[in-house]
Amino acid sequence: MLNRFLISLLGLSLVAFNISAMAANNPKILIYGDSLSAAYGLPQQSGWPALLKNKLQSEGYRYDIVNASISGETTSGGLSRLKKTLEVTQPAIIILELGANDGLRGLPLNAMSKNLSSMIEQMQKTKAPILLAGMKIPPNYGPQYTQGFNSSYQQLSKNYNLSLIPFLLDNVAAQPHLLLQDGLHPNAEGQRIMLQTIWPYLQPLLKK
Repeated sequence: MLNRFLISLLGLSLVAFNISAMAANNPKILIYGDSLSAAYGLPQQSGWPALLKNKLQSEGYRYDIVNASISGETTSGGLSRLKKTLEVTQPAIIILELGANDGLRGLPLNAMSKNLSSMIEQMQKTKAPILLAGMKIPPNYGPQYTQGFNSSYQQLSKNYNLSLIPFLLDNVAAQPHLLLQDGLHPNAEGQRIMLQTIWPYLQPLLKK
């Protein structure tokens, strides 16, 4: 419990720091995820959020990136810190990337979907468009669990009329040359491919 509390405080302090360093008038893109969005095992500048910032600038979009992702985060943890994060960031666009750790730990799918639903409902109150990052998991817990997990994102997208990235790790998962030694997290090249996957779904939400 103490570790979760300290991690949450750290995440919020990073958010606050990021905002203080940004142009006050620039709209914010909030990235709310886990290690897949926290550049796990890499320098921050190699992660897809930093690469996204560079791409936005090169394409002439005036957005700031607020990356409130925490490695190891579950949907339960994400839900517990969301209200304060939204208050601090006041995002113009939200990328929601959570659930992978629930799946890898075999946590109940109904609880995961309920947590994601609660987060989406809170996010929708901000009027910011939400881009939901879909995830898939290996069949470690059997076909029923795997299929239920994989389809959760499609169902949430349908229920809440959200833009959906079908699979965030498309063209990266199960490609050893694009992964760190743990076989789970993308390396620097994998991060670049992740951004290529995200961009076509994010771009329609952007404004110049």
